[in-house]
Amino acid sequence: MPVNGTQLLLYKDQTAIGYSRETIVKFDVDLPDTTTKDSNGWKEIIPLVRGGTISASGLTAYDSSLNFTQFADALIGKTKQTFYFKEATDPDFVVRGEGYITSVDEVGDTDSITEFNLEIKLTGVFTAGDERNWENIFEFWEDIATNWENT
Repeated sequence: MPVNGTQLLLYKDQTAIGYSRETIVKFDVDLPDTTTKDSNGWKEIIPLVRGGTISASGLTAYDSSLNFTQFADALIGKTKQTFYFKEATDPDFVVRGEGYITSVDEVGDTDSITEFNLEIKLTGVFTAGDERNWENIFEFWEDIATNWENT
């Protein structure tokens, strides 16, 4: 899946708070050692718990809602973050999930632009596929129902 590192979106209270400049998405699975009678004493592994991390960096813009303070507040408050990541060649293919910010830093050199770096540890199930997956369709219908009631 070819990706563009600028295609990571982070959301706060259903509002996009910015884009990334560079992104690394890593999925993993715990593989404990085991053995059975059939393995004749050779080590085997069992895939168990899946998880992942997202590392992202971007340029700090103090006049926007995407800045070091937003991420630091989410880390200190232990706030779950929602993310969307789009594939570069197929904009309808979206990875969506939730996670917690585990680290955030801001780097400012003398003669360069200030940057932020953050890492998100994924929690729960993430979805990958067409942007209009069932969860998004359900949210779409909830919005329609709310708008209908408000008219």
